[in-house]
Amino acid sequence: MTPAVLRQSPDDGSAAFAPYGTHVPSLDTYDYVEEEWIATGEEDGHSYATTVLVRRPRDWARFSGTVIAEPLHVHGIAPIWIYTGPYILRSGHAWVEITAQKTTLDLHVKASNAQRYESLHIEGPDSADFDMNANLGNREASKFFFSELRRRNRAASTILAQVGAALRSPEGPFADTEVGQVVLAGHSQTGWVTTTYVDSAHDVQRLAGGAPVYNGFFPSGFPLAPFHDVDVPVVQVMSDGDVSVPTYSFVPGHEGRQYRRDDSDKPGDRFRLYELAGIPHMGTRQAPYNDVSLWKATFPDDDVTFGPKMNSLPHFELFNMGLHHLVEWVANGTVPPRADRLEVGEDGYFALDEHGNTKGGVRSVQLDVPHSAYRANPINPDGTPSYLTIGSEKPFDPPKLRELYGSSSTYVERFDSRLDELVAGGWLLAEDADGMRSEARQIEIP
Repeated sequence: MTPAVLRQSPDDGSAAFAPYGTHVPSLDTYDYVEEEWIATGEEDGHSYATTVLVRRPRDWARFSGTVIAEPLHVHGIAPIWIYTGPYILRSGHAWVEITAQKTTLDLHVKASNAQRYESLHIEGPDSADFDMNANLGNREASKFFFSELRRRNRAASTILAQVGAALRSPEGPFADTEVGQVVLAGHSQTGWVTTTYVDSAHDVQRLAGGAPVYNGFFPSGFPLAPFHDVDVPVVQVMSDGDVSVPTYSFVPGHEGRQYRRDDSDKPGDRFRLYELAGIPHMGTRQAPYNDVSLWKATFPDDDVTFGPKMNSLPHFELFNMGLHHLVEWVANGTVPPRADRLEVGEDGYFALDEHGNTKGGVRSVQLDVPHSAYRANPINPDGTPSYLTIGSEKPFDPPKLRELYGSSSTYVERFDSRLDELVAGGWLLAEDADGMRSEARQIEIP
């Protein structure tokens, strides 16, 4: 496999494209720099030229040696950065966004600055007629949407392989340092892109000497067939809301939670599955995503219950945890903990405890010392979870809080004790715990 050629974009005075929603946290706060590179290469006899966005420590002495690579999502976002950006920055990792899909290059990068990106191209059907806003709740519409994405973006896995190899090049973005490991991560639609790469390219697109391009994989939010016998570590994260409905799948034919399998520490099959209890597909703990009106406007025609509050469980923090376990497994051989699976009830939906919260899976302190009932999806009129990608919560009333805890001080004591257990067990990073302690002290039990 021939690596791509990476050249830094010339400074023409115009703004480079950055994935939507990735301006937080500030790179300046962590003394990081952002650089745009252009990747050129050949796929199946066709040339391509596309963007590669690099965020790395200004001071190479702070670089951990780990590169987190992420394809650009079909909607022009970078979910892994949105969720785990603070973890990446404080850890000294580098982050690289690879525009590997033709639809994302045409509809987002080139559309953002036609003059700057005029020469960029990836072979494939014209993107002008592609509908990014298909109703994925409709089985036929979902099937067509993803079949079209596969057809239009057939070059994606080859581009990911060639750019991944080029990140180790002495002429690339990391020429002044040494790259220890590169991992490929994706969520939702890019979880599918990452999974497709593992299935179709990982074994055949290799570095000189036969080594893998990517040293580990972090596919999340897109349940398909189970991973087996991948020769680098895989940490798969599946949120409650991704698979709450047993008869639904983004890609028809993969219903019934087929992705599930046992964890393994075998050298050729290192695998962890983390199913996050109560967590929605998209994190809504933080602004602007915690605004109920935002989601009512986004899904105006769906007959579901959205409130009264958006789900505030620690989606981002649990993704930090999962990605950190993958990095440590790849970089240092640190074997991550194993988690229970979410409990399934007789009706096929996830079992609920006496408070209406999901049982089993990877836990958060808010579920184990609850002040609210959490839903990973909006609720249909019949009380079952919908397929929509956000969740809600309903606070307990004061009598129930008094019955459970008696006083605010007792609640805080139990909260802190459980939080310490989760940190000690590897289910929450210590750096993410302080914000939760502060939050617990805002719960008033009259």
